[in-house]
Order: sequence, then structure tokens, then C-alpha cells
Amino acid sequence: MEFLRKVELFKRLDYVELEHLGLQMRLVRLGAGQVIRDTTRDSASVDGLYLIKSGVAKVTRSSESWEAEAVLAILRQGDCFGEIGLIDGLPPSANVTAMESMECYFLPREAFLRALEENPKIALWMWNSLGAMVRAADQWIARLL
Repeated sequence: MEFLRKVELFKRLDYVELEHLGLQMRLVRLGAGQVIRDTTRDSASVDGLYLIKSGVAKVTRSSESWEAEAVLAILRQGDCFGEIGLIDGLPPSANVTAMESMECYFLPREAFLRALEENPKIALWMWNSLGAMVRAADQWIARLL
């Protein structure tokens, strides 16, 4: 629970809410170079949220027009990915690759949706974090232009 309390996405949830989500999570180990999210796979589906316990991952996006790839973020302990897919259920919007061996807590989308049904307040607390992600993306695009 202490780890979850430090994750930006969940830091405003109370102990009972954190405990409920924590019980739905499992620890997954990922090898260096392993592609965790891949936008090029036709069968790509949303599986859930990954919270990085240890290791480093890079988030990239490939150009649709030419052979180029942009690094959108480097994620470390306490960072997460898959948040948007939790909400909209659509395939990944970026690629995520383990840069070194990683351990992540994984929350399946179905468990997250059940938790929201039981306690809609969880969604309210997540809005701030998701808004910060959108603003960061807007700033990144502005720098590119």
C-alpha cells in the first residue's frame, strides 16, 4: 500500500480504496528489451495498468509517414503506463519497451472497472493525473512545432 500511495495516479485515494485496488494487482517481471505495448500489432488489446516497481521503460511513437520514432518518455519507479487504455478500452497509443529488467504491479482493466463501479470517487481523483498527462503531451507537441 505504501508503494501505491506514492504513485501520482493513486496518491489521493484513501487506504481502503488503495487496499481494494492493491488486492487486484499482481507482480509481473519483464526482461530487458521486451516490448510491453506495441501499436503495430493488429491484435493489440488493452490488458490493464502497469505500475513500475523497479527498472526503466521507454515510451515511443513511430511516424505514420516515414521511418522515424520519437521517444515520448522515459519511465522509472513509481511511473505507470496503460492509464488511457483503462478508461477508453482502445489499443495502445504508444509503444512501451523495457530498457532493463523490470518489475511492475499489474492491474487488469476488468478489476479496475469493477473498482470504479463500487467507488466512483476513484475516477475523480484520477482526473488530475490524466489532465497532467494531456498537458505534458501538449507541451511536447508545441516543442516539436
